[in-house]
Amino acid sequence: MKKKVVLGVITLVALSLGACGNKTVGNQKKVGNSDVAFGQAARTSHACAWYVTKSKALPQSNTPLQAIVITQNGRALAFRVPGSFTLRAATKLSIRQLRQKGPTLARQDFTQKRRTLIALTRRELATEEQNLRRNQDATVVSFATIKTDKRLIRSYQRQLKKLQETKFKQPRALRFSVTVIRKNRENQERIKVRTYDFVEAVTRTNNQTFRYQKTRHNIFTVPYTHTSEKTVQVGRATLGYYQNSHGDYSDYALTKLKTPNTKVKFDS
Repeated sequence: MKKKVVLGVITLVALSLGACGNKTVGNQKKVGNSDVAFGQAARTSHACAWYVTKSKALPQSNTPLQAIVITQNGRALAFRVPGSFTLRAATKLSIRQLRQKGPTLARQDFTQKRRTLIALTRRELATEEQNLRRNQDATVVSFATIKTDKRLIRSYQRQLKKLQETKFKQPRALRFSVTVIRKNRENQERIKVRTYDFVEAVTRTNNQTFRYQKTRHNIFTVPYTHTSEKTVQVGRATLGYYQNSHGDYSDYALTKLKTPNTKVKFDS
C-alpha cells in the first residue's frame, strides 16, 4: 500500500550571535564591514550563525526555524532543531550557548522524527496485514496478490526494525561548498552543508521508507536568488537574509548583522 508521507515542519528556536565575518586568519578572505556573504564569512575565524526557515511572510519573532548552521574557519556545524524553537528565542542565545545546546536540540528533533516514522510504519504494517487476511479469506484472489501482500509486510517489518535500532549521531563541523551561478538573468547562491537526518527513499516494493544518514541537501534545499531588501528586527537583534520565493512560501537563511547598515550579499 502506497502513501505519501509529509513530515510536519519542525519549528525551532534560533540563536543569537555576533556579527559575521569581520575577523580573518592568515590568508583567509576578508568580508567588508558593510556586507556579509555565507562562504566568505565562513572562512574567517569569527563564528557566524545562520537560521533556516520557510515562511509565507517575512520572518518575525515567532517564526519557527527548521535548522541552524554555525560557520567558522572553513567548516559548518549544521543541525535540525525541534518545533518549539523560534526566531525570538534564538536571538537571546550567544554562539557559545548555541554550541552547547545544539546537540540537545538536534537529539530532540531526531527523537520526534523517529517516533513519528515508527508510528507511521506500524500503521502501514497493520494495514498490509489486514489486506493479507482479507485476500486470504476471499473466494477469488490471485496468487500474485497474496505474494505482493507478504512482500510488503516483510518490507515494513524490516523498516520498523531499522527505525527502532537507529541511533542518534552527534552533529559536528564539516566542510561545505558555495557556488554562485547566473541563471535566468539573476544570481543564485547554492550552499551545501553536511548533516545527519532522515532521508526519504523508495524500496523495490515501491513503498516509502526513510534512512538516517549524512546528507547535504536537506538544510539549504534551494539556491537563493535574493538578498534582504530590508532587515528583520527581533528584539535587539537586526537580521539580514538570503531568500528564494516559490509558490506561497519563501525559503530564508537569516543571520545577525553588526549594524542596520550591514548587508547580506552573494559570494563572489
